Amino acid sequence: CTAAEVFMASTGVIGEPLDTSKFSHLLAGLVSNGKPELWTEAAKAIMTTDTYPKVATATVKLGDTDVTINGISKGAGMIAPDMATMLSFIATDAPIAAPVLQDLLSRGTAKTFNAVTVDSDTSTSDTLLIFATGKAARRGAPAITDPKDARLGTFRRALGKVLKSLALQVVRDGEGARKQVEVTVTGAKSARSAKRIAL
Repeated sequence: CTAAEVFMASTGVIGEPLDTSKFSHLLAGLVSNGKPELWTEAAKAIMTTDTYPKVATATVKLGDTDVTINGISKGAGMIAPDMATMLSFIATDAPIAAPVLQDLLSRGTAKTFNAVTVDSDTSTSDTLLIFATGKAARRGAPAITDPKDARLGTFRRALGKVLKSLALQVVRDGEGARKQVEVTVTGAKSARSAKRIAL
């Protein structure tokens, strides 16, 4: 692959050098040994202070074809609005163009990852990436290039559920957390003011 196809994500103690000897021997077979059912293993691999791997999945119709959305996250401390020290990776086999994915992710994140807090601490290490392999096109899934495409409705809702599931798993596993509270604000003048009230 090209350098532009490699995405970096970082977590752990800020400024501490990464010991590459712990994983460099695994890189050569990473792609060839990859299997669709290894999402939980990937979620375990990115854990730091997490007590369990965070995984969510959904299968929905895009046109007449089933497409899958898989997601993993890590994070248990320094979690505040705008994600903070949290890593999350979402992948789908749906043939959806990158600008459309970005729009879907931005809208979905506003109501999920960007609306949670564990300890009100922010961090430099927040990452949420979404990838579309497009493999479902071989099975007849339509290519989506417009964010207003009516066929995106079920996919948008399913992505929202995956994002919310992962965000809530991060909250439930918060360092020192004993309770989870969900705040619903009604009567606010705007979504922005409701978020300010809630957080």
